[in-house]
Amino acid sequence: MRNVTIGLSSIILTALLFSSCTCQEALEQPAPQIPPERGGGFQTSEKKNTPAQHAQAATPTKAAEQVAGAQPSPTVAVQMPPDFPADVPVFKDAALSQVQNLANDARNVIFRTTATVDNVASFYQDTMTKGGWKVSQQFTRGNHAFMTFQKGEMLANVTIAEDVRHPGQQIIAIMYEHQKAVEGGDF
Repeated sequence: MRNVTIGLSSIILTALLFSSCTCQEALEQPAPQIPPERGGGFQTSEKKNTPAQHAQAATPTKAAEQVAGAQPSPTVAVQMPPDFPADVPVFKDAALSQVQNLANDARNVIFRTTATVDNVASFYQDTMTKGGWKVSQQFTRGNHAFMTFQKGEMLANVTIAEDVRHPGQQIIAIMYEHQKAVEGGDF
């Protein structure tokens, strides 16, 4: 039951990982709203502005000092976690993209590759089982594959999926954790 829960959690985590994000895209600023002109009436004594004057008044300007002083934030190099299991292979030509720290001291290590989902899935299926890992779950559909491997107390979920933001690339997500005994015994 725990493996099913972990598997479903991994699928949900993977779905969130591949969901749309606008954090790196520039958002367009909405056009300034021009208030409608007031019609005539008993109390119309105010001066009317033209639409161009309204737009000019509503457009924010940045001081030259602010623009000149702006510097891009430094890029931090992604490094492989020191506790990454030595017997979990990294697919050839895969580039390390991101490392996420998860609950219970688990990690999710994300790679990118141009190899097909089928090639990557076959690689992990073959090398992990030859390395003594037992397959406890496996799912493949089109441009997505998910496998759960277990070896002793170590659990490794391997997810391979097409990167919709970068056509021709696949994402390999390897989530690993040491399983700890559940307190209180079996139910």
